[in-house]
Amino acid sequence: MKTLQVYFVLLLLATCGLLACKNTDSGTSPAPVIPGVPPVTESADFSVNGSTIVDKTGAEFIAKGINVNGPGWPWTRQTIPDINLIVDTWKFNTIRLNCWVQNPPYNNPNNSDLDAIVKSFTDKKVVVILEDHSFTGTYPNTDQLNTAVSWWTAQALKYKTNAYVWFNLINEPGSSGSGSVPASWLTVHETIIKAIRNAGADNIIVCDEHGYGQANGFAATENSAALTYGEMLTSKYRNLVFSLHLYDLWVYGKSRLDNYVNSVKAKKLALLIGEYGVGSTDVTAEVASSVMQVGIPQKIGRIGWHWAGIDTYKLANTGDGGGFAIDNTTGAKPTNLGFGGNLIWLDNHTQLQGTDVALTPPAVLLSNANFDGGTLVNNSANIAGWVNFGTAQLDNTPTNVKEGNYSVKVKQGAAGGLGQVIYLQPGATYKITAWGKNSQTVSVATIVALKYTTTAGGTETQVGSLNFTEVGFQEKSAIFTLPASITSMFLVIYKSDTASDFWCDDIRITKQ
Repeated sequence: MKTLQVYFVLLLLATCGLLACKNTDSGTSPAPVIPGVPPVTESADFSVNGSTIVDKTGAEFIAKGINVNGPGWPWTRQTIPDINLIVDTWKFNTIRLNCWVQNPPYNNPNNSDLDAIVKSFTDKKVVVILEDHSFTGTYPNTDQLNTAVSWWTAQALKYKTNAYVWFNLINEPGSSGSGSVPASWLTVHETIIKAIRNAGADNIIVCDEHGYGQANGFAATENSAALTYGEMLTSKYRNLVFSLHLYDLWVYGKSRLDNYVNSVKAKKLALLIGEYGVGSTDVTAEVASSVMQVGIPQKIGRIGWHWAGIDTYKLANTGDGGGFAIDNTTGAKPTNLGFGGNLIWLDNHTQLQGTDVALTPPAVLLSNANFDGGTLVNNSANIAGWVNFGTAQLDNTPTNVKEGNYSVKVKQGAAGGLGQVIYLQPGATYKITAWGKNSQTVSVATIVALKYTTTAGGTETQVGSLNFTEVGFQEKSAIFTLPASITSMFLVIYKSDTASDFWCDDIRITKQ
């Protein structure tokens, strides 16, 4: 998941009437026999057959879903009243129900009736994926794991006769990093899986990737929990699906995503894209394009983040931005869809092809370039859309602002700054412009610049450098041309002089 400043989004499936296609290679072959596990019965509505999810007729099921508010979730919009919009208008066949089971951060009762939500959607033949958001970016300790086992066992006993209910055990476990997936991923997942199966539930179980669900952008095979532990689990337990979440680590990542999907399929593991941002002006617009370009031909289920439109990721570009904010609810295409919302609408209404022009992302994707997308909280250090290197904060002092209500101040006392992952079109020419000033003349220029790589993990090249040495606001600009192939792009503001403050405002990047 990705907001609450923890990235979010993914998962699964439903409506038999929206089954995507027939898998003639594996859809009709018998399900694998696992020693000690009873065979799948013909009455099972969904089952996993190798890398494919199928219904009881053998037809392949491709999830086209959206994340929605559930029990314990902090966002207040009620889910059940939107059911007709979600299912009949948008044509989602799956919802991923965000639940905060342990120590929810807010006491929000609006979606506390889990049974009512499940019944409302599964009565319409929509898959409901229950997911526990309690441990995003970490793993439960022993007591927390015991509590999780108890909760999942209760759900297994309650819903084991309803195959439209799937169990997504832990949202985005483990922190990001380039190392191997820890054994705790396997221990935690197998402990809960075993409890669910011992309760007699054969429902599909979904296991999120390690590292906030992003598998470190698949920089290496060892970063993937599915590729590290997937076969070990599927040799013991059936009906398992692995889930990848795609956000900032997957910018310029279409080829990596293709390689990841092929690697997972080669191990005969089933996969969903459990979350992906549906933004219009941030980098997830480019990521959403990759999701469609890979997911459609590869027949991978895909679940967007988020119906509520509370954070950066908005389906509509007016009103509250949620899926309910569309300006036409008759079933005809709305006119106020954002970039991601438009892709999802076309995909759900079977009007999107892998080479469609709608898949071309905007020429410039960056967030909060004028620093007005935030408030003076937490000492102003929580700057929306930016990674703070530890010395930056918002400033609303009028003499330190050039445009809008805020600028960003990089404080004296240490070298530092801030930055963000951005997207610019490879091979294009751009102009970058920004305002900046130092509190005193500096010995080393403070920079606003872009850094890109052309190979995964390769050496960074700096372009568009704006060098600020002056006291008093100066507007500077630079023109640069990008290479035809890019693997990463980062916008950085960095101050080396420890004795000076630096202010920056109104950064603009335009395609020439």
